[in-house]
Amino acid sequence: MEFAKKINGAVFFIDILGIGALTQNGLQLTKLDYEEWLKEYDVEYNNQFFATALLSEFRKVLTILSKKYPDVKIAQLSDCAFIWSEDIADVLLFSNNCMTELIKSGLLCRAGLACGEIIETTEDKNHNLGKFIVGEAVTKAVKLESLSKGVRILIDENVPQTLYEQNKDFANQLFKLFQPFTNKIDYTVYDEFKWYIVPNLDKSINLSKLNNEDKVFFTKEKLKLASLLRFSPKFHWNILTKQGFVHVQASIDFLTAYDTEVFKIWHDFRWASENYINGISDKEARSNKKVERVENSINNEMYKYVIKKEESNKIITKFIDI
Repeated sequence: MEFAKKINGAVFFIDILGIGALTQNGLQLTKLDYEEWLKEYDVEYNNQFFATALLSEFRKVLTILSKKYPDVKIAQLSDCAFIWSEDIADVLLFSNNCMTELIKSGLLCRAGLACGEIIETTEDKNHNLGKFIVGEAVTKAVKLESLSKGVRILIDENVPQTLYEQNKDFANQLFKLFQPFTNKIDYTVYDEFKWYIVPNLDKSINLSKLNNEDKVFFTKEKLKLASLLRFSPKFHWNILTKQGFVHVQASIDFLTAYDTEVFKIWHDFRWASENYINGISDKEARSNKKVERVENSINNEMYKYVIKKEESNKIITKFIDI
């Protein structure tokens, strides 16, 4: 009787940051923290119920996306999850949408993604605990998840090529999202799937064919994610530890950075990161009304995009208002 099978595909491993400190009661949460996550439930305000609310929201996002990508398999293990499929494009789309929706839901996560051999248990209708997986790709994805700061998806170096071999057209549509990332602590270079350049990616989006309005739209969506991390009360608990503060700060920093590689968009919104780093009172700055005001500001902001081309061996940069 077969109990497992070997497949080749992609594994996305994602982890909620900070749950350990929370469940071990290492954080002194404020009334604001508890109200943001527990006010709709008739439960005691304590760290364990708070963690339960986070995990419930995590599961909710995974459940919604599982219906959108039915060929992708999911195994949630408390505050982390494995997502895998033989279809690499589906795993990349799932990972992009998952990271986007988790931030919108108030969850700070980071992830790793790798391609290769996966050993999965076979279907058993009498077993209600779900599948589990092991294998080279699984091990790589878990290791990659631990190597960065913030809401990044680090990838194994063979992901772009493996995707190209499986789905040439889709690989050509989004190859610009595969970029190197340099860790500023030790200057180690990692490969990254820059999901945040195009939040809520789908198969119809071809990065090389987007018009200027589309590029600005996606840039604004990226900045709105940064504004949630910076101003939403749901993320206040994350910055109560030094490590959590670094994850939030790093995320805001690269989400508000100028995109010089893919769309070549320049904007005037880096103050969201700079003020945070310079120590503006976080408690005073966080409110849902503040989030709304900042998002309105982003929607109404004027942006510039940069066109670079070679003329007589010189790089010509042209700024055009939109």
